[in-house]
Amino acid sequence: MRLLLSVVLVIAFLQPPPTVGRELLIRTLPVPLDAADLDQPITSYSTLEDERGFAIAYYGVEPDGMLHELRVRTYDAAGRKWRTWTQREPIGSVTRLNRGGRFLFVTGQASPSASATLVLTDTLELKRELDGWPELVLPDGRVFFVRSMVHFAPAHASALALYDPATDREVAVYPDAAVKNERGGEKIPGTDLWMDRSIDGVKRRTDGAIEFRVIERRVRLDREQRGIPIGAEVRTTVICTIDTPQPVCRPSEIR
Repeated sequence: MRLLLSVVLVIAFLQPPPTVGRELLIRTLPVPLDAADLDQPITSYSTLEDERGFAIAYYGVEPDGMLHELRVRTYDAAGRKWRTWTQREPIGSVTRLNRGGRFLFVTGQASPSASATLVLTDTLELKRELDGWPELVLPDGRVFFVRSMVHFAPAHASALALYDPATDREVAVYPDAAVKNERGGEKIPGTDLWMDRSIDGVKRRTDGAIEFRVIERRVRLDREQRGIPIGAEVRTTVICTIDTPQPVCRPSEIR
């Protein structure tokens, strides 16, 4: 076992650091004209490859070990054209790239409960920065995303929202806009209780609606501001019609 571990460590040590050039070489993509940084080590990056082309979002490795300038490169397979976009402010490690319609979504992780998602056009113009992470990107570019929350809070009430880049508008999906939710902090009106909620499994149904799972539980804070669960979990499947600007949601079943 020790010998195997030693071999693995040696291989990892000898493995050259990732670069944009290596990522292009793996995919036999043409080299961009502005190729000055192709052989420089990169970190905290993510890639996307589909029938439309290739995209990579990354940071250069810096002497201080910190993340600095974010760079995004895309290759349009049809037009055989490279584009580059940079932003001085980091958004955390790039955890994923998504594409929908003529938009590219670049998501970075600031903490386990918070992310920033940049919405870029196909010509790499910044459309908007969403405070959260995508759960479902539709073919027309609309994106359902979970809003960022304060980390290490005694209760985290996830909130699902919808952003439409065509209108540059975001709306609350679940819970609805009448519920006061401040970065995951959601007090239950008329009580001393807080809501703890998770949302996952967001998907498109064959009838065009979306469906997702919700787990909710009430929480009371003790003297040390720790969350004490009150009552049983409530598990719900929610279905939302999305053929209007404001989705209409209803619980489908409790299980």
